[in-house]
Amino acid sequence: MTYTQKQKGFTLLEVLVSIALFILIMLTAYSMFSIAQNTYNHGGNDIELWQNARASLDRMTREIRQSDEINTNIPEVNDDAINPSVSELEFKNGHDISTITYIRYYLDGTNLKRQHIAYYFSNDPSIYVYADIIDEFDNPPLKLILEDRIIGEYFSNLDFWGSNNLINIYIQLQNKGRDIEAMTAVYGRNL
Repeated sequence: MTYTQKQKGFTLLEVLVSIALFILIMLTAYSMFSIAQNTYNHGGNDIELWQNARASLDRMTREIRQSDEINTNIPEVNDDAINPSVSELEFKNGHDISTITYIRYYLDGTNLKRQHIAYYFSNDPSIYVYADIIDEFDNPPLKLILEDRIIGEYFSNLDFWGSNNLINIYIQLQNKGRDIEAMTAVYGRNL
């Protein structure tokens, strides 16, 4: 074999160029994958927040609509500095008319909670009474929490206001840097 014959193979420059192109293609593919993954994660987080907001608002509006008495003194507007909107609402349970109980929605940290409450006098705890009455000694009734459970997560704000049987509800949820707001109004049919 003589040195004049052509040898088969790659030069060092060809190998370096092909490695550089391979690295460039891989970096481009990885960045596209990373962008797609971030978009998917943000979309999933938004969906979770909106589902949480929708389910919570649906439940609150359904129960408020059935109530025939609101215990919480709510302001007419939400932007009055003297009488600001309230962040909890207690009303008579309109779903179970066989007994006198109340429902309270409030925030506990970032959790939206629902309490099922009964009021009674100490002389007869088995009989539930209205929250705003007094006994023969001018004592208010005692409060019994029948149930206290979480119905929503990631809440950062909850406000109630309204007038003429119309109750406005404003909620704000926040998770992983994403923030959503929702508002609805419910007309109390039985108020």
